[in-house]
Amino acid sequence: MRQTIIETLGALAKNDFVRAAWLAGSDATGRTDGRSDIDLMVIVADGRVEDAFVAVRGMLAIGLEYRLPAPTWHGADQAFFHIEGAPDWLMIDLVVLEKSKPHAWLEIERHGRAQILFDKDGLVREEHVDRAAIDRTIRENVERLRKRFQLFHHLPPKLVGRGLAIDAVHFYHALVLRPLVDMLRAVHCPDRHDFGFRYVKDDLPKEQYDILEELSYPRPGDIVPFTERAKILFEHYSAILSQ
Repeated sequence: MRQTIIETLGALAKNDFVRAAWLAGSDATGRTDGRSDIDLMVIVADGRVEDAFVAVRGMLAIGLEYRLPAPTWHGADQAFFHIEGAPDWLMIDLVVLEKSKPHAWLEIERHGRAQILFDKDGLVREEHVDRAAIDRTIRENVERLRKRFQLFHHLPPKLVGRGLAIDAVHFYHALVLRPLVDMLRAVHCPDRHDFGFRYVKDDLPKEQYDILEELSYPRPGDIVPFTERAKILFEHYSAILSQ
């Protein structure tokens, strides 16, 4: 069914205003498996974004659609579609870009190698990250991480002490574990320093991933010792980045 949907989407090429389309996500990064959705990137002529969404709706039996409110965090138009009769996980994640607007979706270090469905104007070209810009961003982010972690890592243990286990687990993941992940990424995977928990198993050394996996499933009684372990690891990597 997944391949049939992809082949159907390839027919977007019949629309003159659709200039290119490629598969991103798991197809671009070599992670496709039996539960992969379809990440579809489309470039259209300027002013034809809405027409692209209309075209996709007309090609498939859409059971459910969710359009991200504009402006999105990445600046492009994006919607998720579920096809009637398809498994829950087999959805289409569609991003539509205007031809004249710059974008960074083709940086292979971050997004893999685009699997081109069609490209009428030679628009789908491999690009590389700007390492100097990434280094600057990481330096700025790390300084914020240090301040946030120092200020807020005490909150989960405090909430445990108040008997608020659910609150504690929520803030543990947000204020302790996520900053730790970002710090680990800054050292081990700077090109995807801002990907959070996504691809973390592939992007971190096994030893660090195994520690992170253990720290990811705290019971209420684990919050205090897990926070302390995370703090030690966070400070270790913070020191590495200070060198």
